[in-house]
Amino acid sequence: MVILIIIAALLLVWLYMIMPRLRRPAGLEQLKKHRYAHRGLHNIQKGVPENSLTAFRLAVEQGYGIELDVHLSKDGKLVVEHDDTLMRTCGAELTIEKTDWAALQQLRLEGTEERLPLLEEVFKLVDGKVPLLVEAKVVGGNWNQLGQALNDALSRYSGPYCVESFDPRQILWFRRNAPHVVRGQLAGNVRKEGSKVSSAISFALENLLVNVLSRPDFIAYNYESHRNLSFRLCRALFGAPVFFWTVRSVEGQNLTAKYKAAPIFEKID
Repeated sequence: MVILIIIAALLLVWLYMIMPRLRRPAGLEQLKKHRYAHRGLHNIQKGVPENSLTAFRLAVEQGYGIELDVHLSKDGKLVVEHDDTLMRTCGAELTIEKTDWAALQQLRLEGTEERLPLLEEVFKLVDGKVPLLVEAKVVGGNWNQLGQALNDALSRYSGPYCVESFDPRQILWFRRNAPHVVRGQLAGNVRKEGSKVSSAISFALENLLVNVLSRPDFIAYNYESHRNLSFRLCRALFGAPVFFWTVRSVEGQNLTAKYKAAPIFEKID
């Protein structure tokens, strides 16, 4: 009997930890109806780099929602770029969080004439025509500063949007300070995707144990981890809405349809 009580208690703790926010905010169902172009509709073979204004314009023209990444520069600008270091995309040994915008705007993306955009420039371009899926990129524990700057910018934007992050502290910030914002927890086996986080953090993300902090409105999950028991329980017991990343194959498309997830896709029609 004691063993059964312990097992039941552990199960309840587990379910409590993976539980999302149960009262879903207005607008979430509408956001789920879209397909999201990962970092815009980019194709460097055609001269369109990722997270560029051209990639975002092409996505808008085809009616796709846009997934993009946001960093906070040294002087407080919201810079749209995936990596914190700029060697891969700009060939520069610079870190966004340690560099002022005056220097960052001199760089060019992937050998093109495109430069790093500011989030406010993306707002002007998109102008509410398609929804935005904004990933907050926490670097060096700057989730408080990033949260404040991002929420200030979003409060002045009238189009549809939601916020997501791998860092549950960032989503916790929105939970506490801007509960009206639709928030998502990015999750999955991130070490398999090349992340250098510890095995413990990767385990917590893949098994949605971080939900106890973030209490997300939706789970943005790596579809390749879809058999994970915590993920399946979160959907079955709590009806958690799902976005799948990054869909690049027919398999990914089929799983997206099976789970009725919103796809964050790349390089497929």
